[in-house]
Amino acid sequence: MKRLIVLTLLVISFISCKDDNKSSEEEAVVIQEKKEEVLAEGQQLFKGEFIYLTDAAVLTTKSEIYAVNIDEKMHELNEVAKALKQTDYDMVNVVIHGNLKPNPIKEELGEGWDQMVTITKIIEVTPATSANVIKTGKSLDIKEVK
Repeated sequence: MKRLIVLTLLVISFISCKDDNKSSEEEAVVIQEKKEEVLAEGQQLFKGEFIYLTDAAVLTTKSEIYAVNIDEKMHELNEVAKALKQTDYDMVNVVIHGNLKPNPIKEELGEGWDQMVTITKIIEVTPATSANVIKTGKSLDIKEVK
């Protein structure tokens, strides 16, 4: 009887160890290390909100506002952004690689942002959250405002 119990415990322990190996292999496949992408010389990573209106493209980060060079990559980013916007004036969150240089329009005309970003690679585009907009759900008639 003791031999039967010991044999049963051994079989159960071997079976449970075998399953653990499979699950750890599956976890190893699922969990992959995120490799840091090396940027080319002069390029930077920019995270912020992007908007393009007729003749001006702007990237707003946490600490700076940049003009965006209007070229093929910017139009490619705008096409992706259009699908995520509800109105033409909505911004989208972007993560891009780009080159930073002085804004030539600011130098010529004296207006615009100090720095200009030329997009080299689009990493991510997501819809922006409207944290600054308060929606009450109540419509207000002009007659009520005095």
